[in-house]
Amino acid sequence: MKEVIEKLKKINARRILVQFPEGLKLKIQEIARELEENGFEVLLCLEPCFGACDIRDEEALRLGCDAILHIGHERFVEKTKLPVVYWEYFIDADVCSILEKEFEKLKDFRRIGLITSIQFVKLIPRVKEFLEAKGKEVFTFKSLQYPGQVLGCNVEAAKAIEEKVDCFLCISAGEFYAAGLVLFTEKPVLNLDLERKEIRSLEEFKQRVEKLIAWNKAQFEDAKRIGILVSWKKGQIKRDYFKLKERLEKEGKEVYLLAMDEISPEKLEGLKLDFLINYACPRLGIDDLARFKIPMLNFNFLEKKYLNS
Repeated sequence: MKEVIEKLKKINARRILVQFPEGLKLKIQEIARELEENGFEVLLCLEPCFGACDIRDEEALRLGCDAILHIGHERFVEKTKLPVVYWEYFIDADVCSILEKEFEKLKDFRRIGLITSIQFVKLIPRVKEFLEAKGKEVFTFKSLQYPGQVLGCNVEAAKAIEEKVDCFLCISAGEFYAAGLVLFTEKPVLNLDLERKEIRSLEEFKQRVEKLIAWNKAQFEDAKRIGILVSWKKGQIKRDYFKLKERLEKEGKEVYLLAMDEISPEKLEGLKLDFLINYACPRLGIDDLARFKIPMLNFNFLEKKYLNS
């Protein structure tokens, strides 16, 4: 925390909007008090923050803030309307005791690829040493700030070593990051869950999501009224959804661009739609498919046919 305070003082921050992931809510009041003790005025942002793509700079300006403290993420958005200080917030855990207890679940894999989120990157050397002492070959790749680090929407650190490994082991709390990889690799993905203190395969999850995606794809051709889901989160405005709308309308479909901050099924109630195309966070088309009553696909499933032709 000392380094974070120094960074905030260096940019002459006075009033700070603090954004943080849900997992840190139990500690956020303690963090706020320490910031206040060091002379800062603190506002805690209670809107969901799922990643560094969600920078609330305009809201911070309206609240009279001169800086944002973004906890649990690294820089993702390059241009912001006020300074953003990123605090990775590394978390320690007794990972070796879990590995010792659950090691039997890795017996069929000799070459293991390690991935994790930024909070747990400091655990990778410890896991690597443990596995190598047990006779395993361990691989990591640096595509972001740290070796083995992935984002919910970026699994390049895994894809780069896919051909070298027999499976992937994700060090995490919960299954969010492991679930982000399963659809993009044929290799088994196992999650070393620091909360449950267990290693668990995501094969069942993968099969369930693949069935949903296959069913949704089958519904697309007959869909007449399509909603394209667009988020105005700063790091999610990247694609030319107007071009897709134009191409779909030439095929006789009725298309609506639906803009919002956080995408949710409740906001779509009352609209007459047959199909949804997600242009916001790609994890919606993985984790949240079952929540939507209307069939949905991520834009990349249609991009080749409608935007690259």
